[in-house]
Amino acid sequence: ALGLVLAVGGVSSVAFFADRVRQALTREAHQVLGADLLMTADHAWSSEFRDEIVRQGLARADSVNFVSMARAGNEALLAAVKAVTPGYPLRGKLRIAPGLNTAGADTDSIPPRGSVWLDERMMAALKVGPGDAVELGNARLLVGAVLTLEPDRGVSFMNFAPRVMMQIDDLPATGLVQPGSRINYQLLAAGEREKVQRFEQWARARLGRGERVD
Repeated sequence: ALGLVLAVGGVSSVAFFADRVRQALTREAHQVLGADLLMTADHAWSSEFRDEIVRQGLARADSVNFVSMARAGNEALLAAVKAVTPGYPLRGKLRIAPGLNTAGADTDSIPPRGSVWLDERMMAALKVGPGDAVELGNARLLVGAVLTLEPDRGVSFMNFAPRVMMQIDDLPATGLVQPGSRINYQLLAAGEREKVQRFEQWARARLGRGERVD
């Protein structure tokens, strides 16, 4: 009887440990995506998908990613531009610092209207600091902080370039979104697992050309 109790206890302990490891890996995976569910398209997502996320009781955020030249004075550099909505990222934290070679801290905010956050490489290459101006397309934006960490920054050609992060409402003023532009539109969702799974099933049945669920 004692041996049976020990055996059952051992199996239960292993199952408990395995479940905790699975949950930890799931949390890490979601932070890599910046959400519980990430949808990517080569065109803007329709209101049908955006409204359904809210209807399912999930949090929603958007990001638009593309490559463009950033300029400051006589300096210019190819940049990986990311325009985001408030609430981004839905999982994980952005980390910013007030200047180069200074300590960073987690933040729940995104760049305010009219400003950008630059990563260390971009700030050093353009020879700018907080309060200086950077030009993106037709827009002139002020540097607000150093972006030291993005939880969802993946490995791709686009993300190898230094990062410029801005608020999505400033994007039209740049004039960089044109027909034929190579832009990734991302729709992020997060919430209770059952609701996320239900929305994912709904979304997969309606995906069109150039749309995918990651």
